[in-house]
Amino acid sequence: MGDRWQDERGSAVVELPLVLGLLVLPFGLLILSLPTWVERQTAARDAAAEVARSLVVSTASDGLAAGPGSLDSLLREIEAGYQLAPGSLRLDSPPTIAAGEAVTVRVTVVLPGPRLPVFGSLGRRSWTAEHTERAPDYAVFAE
Repeated sequence: MGDRWQDERGSAVVELPLVLGLLVLPFGLLILSLPTWVERQTAARDAAAEVARSLVVSTASDGLAAGPGSLDSLLREIEAGYQLAPGSLRLDSPPTIAAGEAVTVRVTVVLPGPRLPVFGSLGRRSWTAEHTERAPDYAVFAE
């Protein structure tokens, strides 16, 4: 019975690096990337909500729609708050607004891929968040 295991001596030396390299390392890198993805998705959701609210409130109170410059500056403030690089958040087509209508704002952010020590980043993916706000029925809107 002791002779049966003689041929398998040293197999752990081969199996351990294979298991670590092919199973544990990729899953570990994926798990380490998840917090970054969640943080960026949250930043995009918050940015979409804030831009939509800002657009509705500024239009309803002033009678003037918030210009693209003010919306971009709001996005830059949110990026700074989340410590993202400038330009990480992108506003997809600033919406037009009319009394009583729903305004949908879409903000896109890039999610970085997992980083391998030797190979670098393994790709990127964009993710879009959207938020809808309803404009007041009886606001003064510029024509």
